[in-house]
Amino acid sequence: MRHESFCDAAFVALARKYRVAVVIAGDSKYPQIADVTAPFVYARIMGTTDKQAKGYAKAALDRWTGRAKAWASGGAPDDLQTFGKAAPKAASRDVFLYVISGFKERNPAAAIALLERLKV
Repeated sequence: MRHESFCDAAFVALARKYRVAVVIAGDSKYPQIADVTAPFVYARIMGTTDKQAKGYAKAALDRWTGRAKAWASGGAPDDLQTFGKAAPKAASRDVFLYVISGFKERNPAAAIALLERLKV
């Protein structure tokens, strides 16, 4: 959702009721709604830069790795903004984490760095 009017507990509740994933837009100008509303997580990180060989600084890659692990283990990271009630903990869930936008030439390197950290 790319408008701040969706940063609302009622919207999150509606998405969760119908098990519709809200895209988590990380490192971008778009509102970030990190509520888990579906049996899976769909996140798009958009902050790669030409100043980093891997698109992101090591600390940022480590943060996104930790977030992906939290989602995959059925939880949620505690450092992203949410608007609704906390989602019930799941045993596990699929995580679709895309590296897009930003400095596009660095996106493959960022994705590979994340995979290496996740040991996938």
